[in-house]
Amino acid sequence: MEKMQEIFIRQLELSDAEDLLKLEVENRDFFQLYSPLKDEKFYTIDGQVERIEKNVLLTKQDSVYSFGIFLTDSKQLIGNVTLSEVARGNYQSCWIGYYLDRKHNGKGYMTKAVKLVVDYGFNELKLHRIEAGVMPHNIRSIKVLEKAGFHKEGIAIENVKINGRWENHQTLAIVNNEEYNSKVIRKNPLGIALPMGEYTHLTIVPSEAELIVSSGQVGIDIEGNIPDSVEKQFQIALENTITLLNSENINTDGIIKVNIWLTETVDKEVFVDIYKKFHNGSSPSMTLAYVSALGTPDLKVELEVWAARL
Repeated sequence: MEKMQEIFIRQLELSDAEDLLKLEVENRDFFQLYSPLKDEKFYTIDGQVERIEKNVLLTKQDSVYSFGIFLTDSKQLIGNVTLSEVARGNYQSCWIGYYLDRKHNGKGYMTKAVKLVVDYGFNELKLHRIEAGVMPHNIRSIKVLEKAGFHKEGIAIENVKINGRWENHQTLAIVNNEEYNSKVIRKNPLGIALPMGEYTHLTIVPSEAELIVSSGQVGIDIEGNIPDSVEKQFQIALENTITLLNSENINTDGIIKVNIWLTETVDKEVFVDIYKKFHNGSSPSMTLAYVSALGTPDLKVELEVWAARL
């Protein structure tokens, strides 16, 4: 029934060296446009083993945390996202860098990976600030960061040598402050199997949030009509839920938990498509169950939604 999350991240290990080399070689010209020049040893298995070993050591020293980005279904390594230059003391900050296999650009994978690593940096490493530098013409990368919650701060003039040339960088940052902490946080911790579908394992609600519960939402439209199709009823029930939440100044980012009851099997792809449009890329904790009947024979869907008003 459910579709698994498309990607997951985990820290790179020595066993990933061959796949990492393949990723680097196949994207060599593409990655070079946005990165410092590398010597030929980098494009060898020894070079990648050395790279991973160095990062493992730096992780133990609380300096660098390097994650591979993997496709969930095939376990293929398609990219990397790294927290580096971790500074403690009065800074509690680091830099984030990332890249993705060119074949997988434009699918939203990079934004999801950045969000996962930012959550790791703030919730596990207890960092206060994460910074990024992007060449101003790299609009796609800037949009990735903005979608993940970063804000623009200014232009650093000729601060990094990229592909043999000194380049300007647009500086962006995200801060683990009251604004960030006032959001409902969704987490899929490392070390546990990824969710089997469009949901999140853990939901963290700020202490100052007001609890809002919507129950008994069914697939009846505003004119009182009940469609025969379970898929159509599901869509209407979600639309009704959004209307209710919006009436209390809550959007889908504030949802804590969704409980879904169905009396008929729903088409898998249709279900996933409708539900994705509902949560808009921020999948909440969710339970889906099939039951023998609801309040009346015509009803095939019922929803219960818990949300936080901040």
